[in-house]
Amino acid sequence: MGQIATISSKGQLVIPAALRKKYKLKGGTRVSVGEKDGQITLTPNPYDALLALRGCLSDVKEDVEGWMMEERRKERKREDSKYEGML
Repeated sequence: MGQIATISSKGQLVIPAALRKKYKLKGGTRVSVGEKDGQITLTPNPYDALLALRGCLSDVKEDVEGWMMEERRKERKREDSKYEGML
């Protein structure tokens, strides 16, 4: 059997430290609460990891959109040059 935890009068549950470390749960981590086969399940929200990346490239000064458009132009030119002799 697993570890024992107690639900407070406010409905709060403290997850044992060993499980928090194992699943890398920190304060503020959002979890999905569900039910499966008569058991309550807690699943870390996978979108939190994605949201944590938000803004991580904000200091990039390059014009990424301009770079991408230039690469597409070059690729189109290479493709067109392959077929010039065939027409």
